[in-house]
Amino acid sequence: MLKVILPAAAALAFVGAIHADPPGHAKGDNLPPGLAKQNKVPPGHAKKMWKRGEALPLRYRDGRISDWERYDLRRAPDGYRWVRVDNEAYLIDVTSGIITEAVISAFN
Repeated sequence: MLKVILPAAAALAFVGAIHADPPGHAKGDNLPPGLAKQNKVPPGHAKKMWKRGEALPLRYRDGRISDWERYDLRRAPDGYRWVRVDNEAYLIDVTSGIITEAVISAFN
């Protein structure tokens, strides 16, 4: 009986190791230490730029641009606002987040 229980217990321990959580950087929580020190983006995680007609994710909608004239942007119509994501300016619908205009490298 002991000969059956020990191999079964060893097999269960091995299966548990296979299903361990991936490291934090694999889930997008943070960068691996080597890349973080170099301030580099991991391969396959290139910067996302959105296009007209796409919805800007909620986490980027708070970067409001109040001094739009300074960057040669036109006045946002009622119900719209300019937001900044990195070096891009997006004119979005306030309620839906749909992009109506994108200005690439607006802040260079």
